[in-house]
Amino acid sequence: MAFEHVNSILLADIGSVHTRLALVDVVEGQYRFVAGARVRTTAEAPLGSVGIGLDRAAQQITAATGRTLIVPGSESPFLMPEANGHGVDQFLATASAGRPGRVLVAGLTPEMSLASARHVLAGSPVTVVDTISPYDGRTPDQRISAILSAHPDLILIAGGTDEGTESLVLDMAGTVRDALMAMRGQPPSVLYAGNRALRPQIKRLLSTRAAMFYAPNVRPDMREEQVFPAQIELSLAYDDFRSHQPGGFAEVARYSPIGIVPTVQGTISAVRYLTELPRRGVGPLVVDIGSTNSALVAGVHKETRFSVHTGLGIGHSLVDTLDTLKLDTLRKWLPPDVTDDELWDYAHNKALRPATVPGSPRDLMIEQAVAREIVRRMVRGSRAEWGLGRGDLPPAFSPVIAAGAVLTDAQHPGVSAMLLLDALQPVGITELRLDPYNLLSGLGVAAYLKPIITVQMLDGDALLPLATAFSPLGAARNGQSAMTVQIRPASGRTITHTVRGGEIWMAPVSPGMVCNVSIKLRRGLSINGKRRLKLHVVAGAAGIIFDARGRPLALPRPKERVARFERWLAAMTGGDVAPDEPGEEVLAPQEDAAHAVLS
Repeated sequence: MAFEHVNSILLADIGSVHTRLALVDVVEGQYRFVAGARVRTTAEAPLGSVGIGLDRAAQQITAATGRTLIVPGSESPFLMPEANGHGVDQFLATASAGRPGRVLVAGLTPEMSLASARHVLAGSPVTVVDTISPYDGRTPDQRISAILSAHPDLILIAGGTDEGTESLVLDMAGTVRDALMAMRGQPPSVLYAGNRALRPQIKRLLSTRAAMFYAPNVRPDMREEQVFPAQIELSLAYDDFRSHQPGGFAEVARYSPIGIVPTVQGTISAVRYLTELPRRGVGPLVVDIGSTNSALVAGVHKETRFSVHTGLGIGHSLVDTLDTLKLDTLRKWLPPDVTDDELWDYAHNKALRPATVPGSPRDLMIEQAVAREIVRRMVRGSRAEWGLGRGDLPPAFSPVIAAGAVLTDAQHPGVSAMLLLDALQPVGITELRLDPYNLLSGLGVAAYLKPIITVQMLDGDALLPLATAFSPLGAARNGQSAMTVQIRPASGRTITHTVRGGEIWMAPVSPGMVCNVSIKLRRGLSINGKRRLKLHVVAGAAGIIFDARGRPLALPRPKERVARFERWLAAMTGGDVAPDEPGEEVLAPQEDAAHAVLS
């Protein structure tokens, strides 16, 4: 079926732990989210096929909607095309499951072609295992040995501006050819993104030895860099890599017109569309914490910036993550009596069984502390590339979109919001949203084929509104009046509340309710340079949030930590909260759940 005639579409995202499936269809002339499901990924033994998980997710959607998506005994996993209200017109898939691809980069100069090649790879779950160039100080034989020792899944060749140098690029390609000739077993794929005039010669040198992919030159001239076309070809190479991996990926890829695209590549594509929508701030920010990898994708004044952190996750790679983050960085989010052994024990058990949920309040605290610090580490690593922000504070991103179960499936929407506010410490007015079905990555893939789907969904109900958060710049003394807030809902009573320094407050407003919000800030605090604000706000799943804990965030001292964190948690889960008194820490009676988590 031609994609222009597609109405209904199934979007699948296959993660290391969870497989998510979302049904999108035309409703009253607009593409809308109809239903979603999430199941365990079935790539590993004993099942060994991701298709089984997709089948289970499809059955859940059928049970919820009455719409038949699969036919028992059929060779095709889904009923396509749609007919009489059953089946779907198209299926698209993204994936982050499995080990990262191993990539060897061949290029000319570190500051140009090799740097551009790394920018191409930054949006994919890959590990650069080695780099070779004519200026690396190695002989041709040593370079061949390096390629053989690296055992790459993909070799990316870049270098030479268009109409520029040829001999050095051909020498590098010749080295790759000689290494391919010496290899046994499945050879790596090769992606060529160098001097376009050399493509015929590169093809003659390498096409009989490896699967070839070609992209426009990443450095067409000295002043220009173009990575997006190469990233599209990298997605195809990634699909080819996945097709040779166990787990049934090849079978699933067969039913998508463009195979299986890396999850982050889909997200990057969607963010490009989000940057075009009128919003507050410099652009959107997507935070995705996975079991094995984590990613940060930002729109900075209509330019997309992104990074994938392989081996930084909350499940399979949790042991490596703790080693990377260092235990002391986690302690500011934890009760003082949590020991090193307790942290390592939890990490090893979680790595062995990444699908398990925290079994105790303390385990939950550990997992959420790790999530905060993963985000903080990614932000620190990206700050220089963004070129924005004041000191340790991030740029004014909005909306901030959270993906990954640790953020989207917290015990209460208010806790999801607090995790984001703790980790990012945004200043000003920030829209917070959740992507529980990883719709964003699928919509980014759909944009390759039919952009109207992506545009309408992102402008509609693709993402779950979590809250609008107001975070003043500056700090007020604990217990001292920081914000006087008046909220007038479209229906119901007016709410007036004083938010004191050191407090965070979630206004008790029903999701979807339109409110007139007035804020008066004490001297020394400001939001977007103002001390008084009036605006319309639509409440999200966590209502409307006012954060007077200070920017930068002032974390409590160890002896006060449990009491203060308990107050914050109670405030964000609907508990009764007693205000701090100036210079005094008072533990008010709280809901049992809040007390249990922090005691």
